[in-house]
Amino acid sequence: MRASYLIPAAFALFYLAGCNGNNEAAPAAETPAVLAPTLDQLPPPYNVANLENGKSVFAKCKNCHSLIAAEGHKVGPNLHGVFDRHPASAAKFKYSPALASFTEDGWTPELVDHWLSNPGTFLPGNGMFFNGIGKPDDRRDVIAYLLINTRK
Repeated sequence: MRASYLIPAAFALFYLAGCNGNNEAAPAAETPAVLAPTLDQLPPPYNVANLENGKSVFAKCKNCHSLIAAEGHKVGPNLHGVFDRHPASAAKFKYSPALASFTEDGWTPELVDHWLSNPGTFLPGNGMFFNGIGKPDDRRDVIAYLLINTRK
């Protein structure tokens, strides 16, 4: 007899566990301003990049940066949509004074290439503690990877 009371009670608890009294829908993920291109849609030289190598190179960056909008910021700003915004403009991230006063209109693949070659010499006083990516092919590959994956 006891077990017959437990089964309906368990179903009732299971059903009510998802009910928090708030009927609002969860916020939708941020939609990028530009749809993610494919590799062949990228401008040269990025259209011949090795995306697997780009992903591998970006693995070094994942401790500080995310590409997924819903993940928010880490030590560095979230890079989702980075090519579609001005430098130092990600909401709710405190940028270094050097980057906050950086006057470029937006991030371009060429500008990111210069940045990634050596962030410290590119913009002295920025808060990114990273020596850079020395190999031009590695920079090309990671930029192609970012051009696609920051817009997904």
